[in-house]
Amino acid sequence: MTDGLVNGNADLIAAQSAVAGFQRNPDQLHLLRLINVTMAHQQSANVVLKDLQTQQTQLQLDLSRLDQGQIDESPPYSILLFDRLTDSITRNEVKRESLEESLLSARGAVERASGDVADRQRSINQISESDSALFANLIRTAESELRLAQETLILRRQELATRQTEYSINRLESRFLKGKRDLISPSVVFNKETIDAKTKQLDSRETEIRQKADSIQSDIQTAERLWMDARQKLGTTASPTAELVAEVDALKTALETLRIAGGVNHQRIVRLPIMRQYWLRRYHLVTGQSTRPDRQAWLVETNEQIEQFDRERRSRELALRETTSALASATTQTQEQDLQSEEIHQWLTRMTDSLSQQSDLHNRAIIGIDSGRRALTRLQFELEGGPSRSLQEWAADGWAAIRRCWNYELTRIEDTSLTVGRVLSSLLFIIFGYFAAGLISGLIARRLPKLGVNPAAAHAIESLSFYALVIAFGMTSLRYANVPLTVFTFLGGAVAIGVGFGSQNILNNFISGLILLVERPIKVGDLILIDDTHGTVTQIGARSTQVRTGDNLDIIVPNSKFLENNVVNLTRLDDRLRTSIKIQVAYGSSLDHVMSLLKQAAIGTPGVHSEPEPFVWFNEFGEESLEFEVNFWLSVRSVTQRRDCETLVRLSIDRIFREHGVSIELPRPDMQLSSSTPIELHMVAAAEDAPNTIPLTQVRDRARSRREVQGGKTKPRAAG
Repeated sequence: MTDGLVNGNADLIAAQSAVAGFQRNPDQLHLLRLINVTMAHQQSANVVLKDLQTQQTQLQLDLSRLDQGQIDESPPYSILLFDRLTDSITRNEVKRESLEESLLSARGAVERASGDVADRQRSINQISESDSALFANLIRTAESELRLAQETLILRRQELATRQTEYSINRLESRFLKGKRDLISPSVVFNKETIDAKTKQLDSRETEIRQKADSIQSDIQTAERLWMDARQKLGTTASPTAELVAEVDALKTALETLRIAGGVNHQRIVRLPIMRQYWLRRYHLVTGQSTRPDRQAWLVETNEQIEQFDRERRSRELALRETTSALASATTQTQEQDLQSEEIHQWLTRMTDSLSQQSDLHNRAIIGIDSGRRALTRLQFELEGGPSRSLQEWAADGWAAIRRCWNYELTRIEDTSLTVGRVLSSLLFIIFGYFAAGLISGLIARRLPKLGVNPAAAHAIESLSFYALVIAFGMTSLRYANVPLTVFTFLGGAVAIGVGFGSQNILNNFISGLILLVERPIKVGDLILIDDTHGTVTQIGARSTQVRTGDNLDIIVPNSKFLENNVVNLTRLDDRLRTSIKIQVAYGSSLDHVMSLLKQAAIGTPGVHSEPEPFVWFNEFGEESLEFEVNFWLSVRSVTQRRDCETLVRLSIDRIFREHGVSIELPRPDMQLSSSTPIELHMVAAAEDAPNTIPLTQVRDRARSRREVQGGKTKPRAAG
């Protein structure tokens, strides 16, 4: 390094001596001066780099001592030392980001300087190829430019080495500070004497700040009086001069500066209790004098204070930006007024000075805010990383978190708070109400038949009570959540529009279901005939009704169909149903005897009512038989019961007719002959006269015999 410094001095002397030879060439003289300045910067850079290398060596020695557990301070260590180390580590980390950017910039500068040297060398080579004497001066100038580029490259490399050394020192300092903090951590003490000293220091600072506040207030009153006098003078002057206007603006700016100073001083006074509280809480936290609820409350309050500091910092940054803009404008105006009135220039200078003071005040305020925030952040870290929690404390913290979430406000409706807890409670209450409504309505339906209520009526009461309870529970849940019904005004309008356009059938069936439950034209258990289908009503729902046929098929019928179409209810008022069976007997049978037997068969069948008594109708004389109809009453609740009873009556009729020799006449088949030509019939005398001719009677007998053989389609008439 010494040899390089000697060589640099020699080059500098040689460059200075060469200046005398270039007095007639201004460009070369300017280049030599730049070379001289660059070499002077190289000497300064060498000195700085040497100091940094010395510092780096010392840090390496300190790290070696630290690894052996040797430091300058002796235990016990104060909490203030611990805080200073922590703040230094934070500043070092912030500085490292800046050094990384500077290191990248220095590397880019070296690359650009290297490219510049290469370009200058190529230019010299191109000029040297010409033998003309006209290019002699150009060659000398190009050589000087090359020398300047080379010296600049050396300077840029020195700067890069400086940045690299600074970056290495920063990393060494971080290692040293962190190692030292880790070493003293077990022996850090936070005693009463420290708290007393900090309290005394804060009290002294408060006294100083309050005295300064009184002084600022007195200055503000004086500044207000001066500004008011100048403003009054400006207002009473018919044609105010530029000097007077500048005076009013300068005095107003000075007054604003004092007010800003008063605001900054007031914020310092406000932060003093926070700092006292900060030290006391840290003391109680370190000495174990705080409970878990205390730490939780302190953490919440500390977070709020940090947010307040952040808001104050943003406000100060905006004010600083405005002041900087005003300062730039005032500086420009001052420079433009240099050649005008001296008095105007003085007032503009005072205004510029006031704006500069405002900028300094905002910067100091930001520094104070950052200092307070850094202290609160330290307390926040200690509160979050406090002693390990017991199972009971974990449960308490979890319960507290649940309560905060439960009481979290989602929105406000007409000055009513709608929280997460109320919403969840309402939903749970609605679900509970739905099942409770089903349970209560089912209990009512089971109790009513024991009190003599018709089962169908009990089912209707069950459905109506279920809907009523669901609506009641829903309204109660909304009332509990403090949700006014007026919020459903828009929803009701939307539902009405939807019903009018697309949901009218659903609403029609729903209303029809309510009418069926109230008016009860049909009810559960009724035997009905709808669309030529017999079935028993099994359930009347909100939208549809279930009908079960005799084949055990469930038919889902919309409720509106029972009101809009004809429906036959076979058991609406009671389950008694009159039915009839038609029967044909052969001619020659005793009419009175047949009617008596039919009545006897009906009365003797189980399930047939004796009152009203069965009766028989003789309908008419048929073409081939006598037609009778026996009528009787049954108690049925389904198609199967009716069919079973009718089957028993038919079996009884068949048995009684067999016992009394009465034949049941069946319909005779009709035989039709179709031919395109008339059928010729001939009468013959005897078989011997026409051996190949068959008599008509034989044709009829053969046709009858053929029908008997084929079977299934026609049968011979039963004998009377």
